[in-house]
Amino acid sequence: MNLKSIPFSDLPFTKLFRDYITDYNKLSAYFETNPFSDEEIESRINDFSCVGDRKNIVNYLIEYNSLFDAGPQIIQTIEKFYDEETFAVVTGQQLILYGGPLFTIYKILTAISFARRWEKKYNRPFIPVFWMADEDHDYDEIAGLGIPGEEDLRKFYLQTESDRVPRVGEIYFNDTFKSFRRLVKEAQFDTDFTDQLWSDLDSFYHEGATVGQAFGRLILHLFGKHGLVLAGTNSSHAKEMIKKPMQQSVYESNKKYSLLKNTSDKLEKAGYHSQVNVQHSNLFWIDDENNRIKISAENGTWTADGNGNSWTQQELIDDIDQNSENFSPNVFLRPVVQNHLLPAIAYVAGPGETAYYAQMKSFYREFGLKMPLILPRFSSTVMESSIDRIFDKLPFSLQQYNQRIEDLESAYITQTDSPDIEEIFKRWKDSAEEISEQPVQEIEEIDPTLKGSSERAKSIFFTELDKLKGKTYRSLKEQEKTQLKRIRKIQNNLFPNGNLQEREVAFIYFMNKYGPDIWDRFLDAFDNEMPDSHKLIRL
Repeated sequence: MNLKSIPFSDLPFTKLFRDYITDYNKLSAYFETNPFSDEEIESRINDFSCVGDRKNIVNYLIEYNSLFDAGPQIIQTIEKFYDEETFAVVTGQQLILYGGPLFTIYKILTAISFARRWEKKYNRPFIPVFWMADEDHDYDEIAGLGIPGEEDLRKFYLQTESDRVPRVGEIYFNDTFKSFRRLVKEAQFDTDFTDQLWSDLDSFYHEGATVGQAFGRLILHLFGKHGLVLAGTNSSHAKEMIKKPMQQSVYESNKKYSLLKNTSDKLEKAGYHSQVNVQHSNLFWIDDENNRIKISAENGTWTADGNGNSWTQQELIDDIDQNSENFSPNVFLRPVVQNHLLPAIAYVAGPGETAYYAQMKSFYREFGLKMPLILPRFSSTVMESSIDRIFDKLPFSLQQYNQRIEDLESAYITQTDSPDIEEIFKRWKDSAEEISEQPVQEIEEIDPTLKGSSERAKSIFFTELDKLKGKTYRSLKEQEKTQLKRIRKIQNNLFPNGNLQEREVAFIYFMNKYGPDIWDRFLDAFDNEMPDSHKLIRL
């Protein structure tokens, strides 16, 4: 496995994310800690204080992880949180079917890698934690999967039978899942690892299991051995623990809205973007059918959109106190409640998450908190051997494949050093004409009646040259056709669907081809790297 670093500036990443990596001072006003400054990281660790009760945190985590068949090793890891010196390195993701695309893996590997290196460096325990987005209700985000085909990325989508779906983690797999599973499996060829992979997947993803159960069990199966722990808010224990920040989000909600809005406006004036639209309410309501419904706030009245439920400010605060399981944090409140459920010193974020954390510094402080260290996840493109063999036969870098295929083909035709066929055969004919002139004259002197035969012999030779020229042209076109097919193949592999590979290709695709331990090899490779550039990994 060989790694090569490529600047984020050469690839389709946002200006905010690129500056966060390469010019942190431009964004230091929006964050608490420079993720690439050892001095700032150590200071943040020394200043950190856990706002939650550690005994309660341990009990909650044991209860939560037991839902996913956590073994004794994971329980022992959780018990380290009793120690005031133990910190959590958190990351998270939607519960995408079969684990989702590669970036899910890269987030987890980043959390594990930095928990390891900080534990050695600072001589205190750091635990990697995966935050399950178990209350998310965006079905479209979790129901699709991409598998590379010969010519393009094949997308598979599990259809839902209803326009309204509950929190996706609570959706049960039924008969319709069987056809989805069959299509995903058939899209991949059999290898020495296929039977074991699908035996494992089928033990998690099967009729009667929920999306959340399957996802959590898969993640623990792959990474529990590395000390990874699961967390989430879809539990009565968790909801009881986060009552206070949910209630606080209601107090002075206009002020909190203004702080988020002002920060978002400043980002935009500075030439960046606001990742998430700001709302006056940061809560959802869970109705009797388990649907997650946005709560809106206007003129002192709080309303569950389309549900008919409404509250005054005090009624809402009281309802949260009495029925906390009926409420759920939104994208801004979720990071805040994480710090009530976990001693989260750092959060491993993708580019989009980094952008919405940039909106939140003052919001955190309204809850008496400091934003955790926002650590960018590892980002990479995997180049398989079948692509590696042909990659160097073409004049393009990885970055250049992030273009329209028509532009790549045009650039290839322009750049290629194709020989000038017309010039080659013109020189040959001119030389043959010059060489033939004297022998034709000499034969005519011997026998004037042979002049015609001499001219015909020369003409036949030139006709054969024309035939050869045609064959040469056809051969060159065929070679170009082969190269153009290679360009398409490489682009489909490295930038499937016109997007970064890590955002499109299901990670089980690589497990099927290279075995269940492939992520252990990635972890070893990442342990000596920093997530300050995109990595091209040549397997």
